[in-house]
Amino acid sequence: YLAGEDPLELLRRVSDRVVTMHASDRYLIEGTIEDLRREETGAEGYAKRLRHGEIGKGLNDYDAIFSELKSKGFNGWISIEDGVEGMEQLERSVTFLRRKIAEHWPG
Repeated sequence: YLAGEDPLELLRRVSDRVVTMHASDRYLIEGTIEDLRREETGAEGYAKRLRHGEIGKGLNDYDAIFSELKSKGFNGWISIEDGVEGMEQLERSVTFLRRKIAEHWPG
């Protein structure tokens, strides 16, 4: 959840208007998703339980995200926010995203 919203449900409501995508991932440093949901209700900014991390290792469901975008004809740019732990992590994130893009937009 993000600011009390289900990110996939939010994407479904706006996916026909998405022209570019910003890829990142976050993970829980402690607690559960339910703890996060309780904390975020009405909160502003990022929850204290979340940290940036390697894309593909966090909470984002990139198969669901890319499936939704493809169903709406998305063919725009995907920018990457990563490298928190250095270039090796960024390389792994790029590899993950390239593989997922090839799965959802073959050829």
